[in-house]
Amino acid sequence: MSLLLANLISLALIATGLAVFFVALRKANRLTAMSHAMAQQVAGSARSLEQALLFLQNERETCRDESVRLEATLKDSDRARSEMTRTIHLVERAKNEFKNNVHPFPATDAGQRVTASVPFAQPAAGVPAAAPARSEPSTPAKVLPVFVNRIVRSADVANIVL
Repeated sequence: MSLLLANLISLALIATGLAVFFVALRKANRLTAMSHAMAQQVAGSARSLEQALLFLQNERETCRDESVRLEATLKDSDRARSEMTRTIHLVERAKNEFKNNVHPFPATDAGQRVTASVPFAQPAAGVPAAAPARSEPSTPAKVLPVFVNRIVRSADVANIVL
C-alpha cells in the first residue's frame, strides 16, 4: 500500500505544482500585458513631452524675436523721446530769448499819439538825397492789430488814401 499511497501523494503534489504553475503563468501574462500597457503609456508620455518641448522651443524663439522687436521699439521711442525733450528745451530757450529781446510797446494815453520813427539812410557824400515818393501824412494812420495778415493796397484811413 505504500506504493499506492506514494503514487497518490506524488499525484497530489504534481497537481498542486501544475495548479501553481498555471496560476503563475496567468499572473505572468497579466504582468506582461500590464508592462506592454505601461510601455505604451511611457511612449505616449515621451511623445507628449517631445511635443511640449518643441512647443516651448517655438515659444522661446517667438519670445526672443518679440524681445528683439521690443528692444528696437524701445530704442526708437527713447530716441524720439530724447529728440522731443531736446526740441522742447530748444523751444523754451528760444521763448526765453524772445522774451528777453522783446520790448513792450509803449502805452498810449487818450491825448497822446504814438509816432513811429522811420530810420532814413544817410546819403553818400556828394550824392543828393532823393525826394520821398510819398509825403508823410499829418496824422498817423490807425495801427492795425497783429492778427491782420493781409496787405492793404489802398485804403481810406483818416481820410488819407495810401
